[in-house]
Amino acid sequence: MASKRGDSEVSIEKIESAALQLFAKKGYSNTSLEQVAAMAGFTKGAVYYYFKTKETLLLHLLARIQERSILATAARVREMPGGAIQKLEAFVQLQAQWAATYPNDLVILVLTSLEFHDADTPVREAIRDYYRHMEALLTEVFTAGKETGEIGQKVDVSAAVLANIARHDGNMLLWHRSGCDPSVGRVLTSAARHAVRQFGVEAGQVVA
Repeated sequence: MASKRGDSEVSIEKIESAALQLFAKKGYSNTSLEQVAAMAGFTKGAVYYYFKTKETLLLHLLARIQERSILATAARVREMPGGAIQKLEAFVQLQAQWAATYPNDLVILVLTSLEFHDADTPVREAIRDYYRHMEALLTEVFTAGKETGEIGQKVDVSAAVLANIARHDGNMLLWHRSGCDPSVGRVLTSAARHAVRQFGVEAGQVVA
């Protein structure tokens, strides 16, 4: 039984890897399960054994992306010591590290967000859930920062959260457009960290 479980895990990982590459390169709509199976080295029937539909496979990928991206970032930020500005900088850095480590994750997240933005499907709900976690984390950090005086009392938390999500997504798109150039990634990450420090400067805090 242990061997069978191990074989299943390996098979799912191979299918997942193939789907990540194909969905990122060709897009979800332009990729078939037959193509995923061929790249993974399986028959179409083997893929269907684990994933009954292409949508089921995409939902699996989005769940994995969420785990290693925003959920991992949120857990790290929440457990770290320090104030709001440090946590906002950590958010920027951790998300940048995720994108650099898993560039196909980023592509799939962006493409899927665009392709399913007006479709009432489980996929759109999965994308919304991803951003709900991001919004909750940033709201928590900004609210705590205002309570401690680290962030100015005039800061509108909802607006600040929206602006930071927009900056996050914009930077990710710019970085991907550059061909995932590491030098561009470093510039964008540095600029984003500088931007969040301004909340401390505006509150009269000394930010190194």
